[in-house]
Amino acid sequence: MKRLSLLVALLAVLASGCRADVQLFLNVIEDGSGDLSVEVGVDDELDQLITQFFGPSEEVLPSLDLGIDGERSTRTQGDLTIYTTTVAFAETSEIPSAAAGNFTDFSLEVTDAGSAFEATLDITGEIDPSQFPVDPAAIDGESLTTSVTVSLPGESVDHNADQVLEDGRLLWTVPLDQSLYMFANTEYPSSPFPWRLVVLLLVSVGFALVVWIAAIRRDKQSESARRSAPEPPPVPSAGVTTEPPADDQESPFFDID
Repeated sequence: MKRLSLLVALLAVLASGCRADVQLFLNVIEDGSGDLSVEVGVDDELDQLITQFFGPSEEVLPSLDLGIDGERSTRTQGDLTIYTTTVAFAETSEIPSAAAGNFTDFSLEVTDAGSAFEATLDITGEIDPSQFPVDPAAIDGESLTTSVTVSLPGESVDHNADQVLEDGRLLWTVPLDQSLYMFANTEYPSSPFPWRLVVLLLVSVGFALVVWIAAIRRDKQSESARRSAPEPPPVPSAGVTTEPPADDQESPFFDID
């Protein structure tokens, strides 16, 4: 029997008039590693019923989740007490064994181009309908909700999820009266041509060219100005004086009267 089916069957018996929430999370990153976890949330009334009939909820509920050893934690969110079990994996080949207790079929491939996810979840298919505690179709969606949330590397290009969350994760709401087939394909976005960098580079080169041309023109104008200016008269050497000839100095020429 699938672990998730057993868990839902148990909650279906007790959830009338109470509230329960079962969420399965799959998170995968680019190198194929990630984690698989299940969260079971119950309100105070349901928590007390579970404890009354089966034992402490913190022991009963985790024993029915993934069916494998993992990190367990408990937290309070609103009026729900949430019991979580998480198992980490280093590569996608480790996921099927971890998911075997919950999915009927499961496959996930991560490549250099993106990822491909495909799985089938059948809550009641593993249980004889005559032994299912209540009619699944009659279960109030507000009393018992079940969902699967998947985070894959890359951008989603094709999927059949019921909802795409703000952070890009895909969410499927699990029906209790029929199987759920899920698939999603993602691709890594191609790097856009760096137009901004090219424009910035061209502007920088253009500015440097304008400055260089202006400097050359300034140098040429200075050189031309120096060439066209008149040369100043020579400056006498220090200590040398030039005196005009004396009036009484005899002239080398004879006076002719």
